[in-house]
Amino acid sequence: MLDSDSRDGTMTETSGNFEVGGRAPSMQDVFDKWLQAFGGAWQAENAEDIVGLFDEDGSWFETPFGPPVKGAAAIRDHWVQALQGQNDIVFMYRILATNGDMGVARWAAQFDLSETGVRVECDGIIECRLMGSGRARVARLWWHNREAPKRKTA
Repeated sequence: MLDSDSRDGTMTETSGNFEVGGRAPSMQDVFDKWLQAFGGAWQAENAEDIVGLFDEDGSWFETPFGPPVKGAAAIRDHWVQALQGQNDIVFMYRILATNGDMGVARWAAQFDLSETGVRVECDGIIECRLMGSGRARVARLWWHNREAPKRKTA
């Protein structure tokens, strides 16, 4: 499982862009950095950090056929509401493909529902269209969920 604080020691940030091993980042690198930040913000229950991953006019699709949540204010409202109902969040991902400005990854998450304490497990696909800045123009999800066993704590 990826830790939200783990970072590749070869990456350095420069003027809003980053380099990997002295070369310009590939789409794989940019998408990996976006997913790390997204997962870290979700686990930290930080809607503002999630909003910061999107272009000002970016769109979030919770499901492929659902209406888009469009623009920073709407994305913020969506995530503030969603995060109010979630606790003990764990997020994982594996990049499946990148091409041009698009990245596709399998993702999984678990969290407790605040109201009932039920542990939920989600598994799905995320497709992101990223700009040169690394911010998302569009993020679209396909996913399913089920009740999961309670997480064991040490």
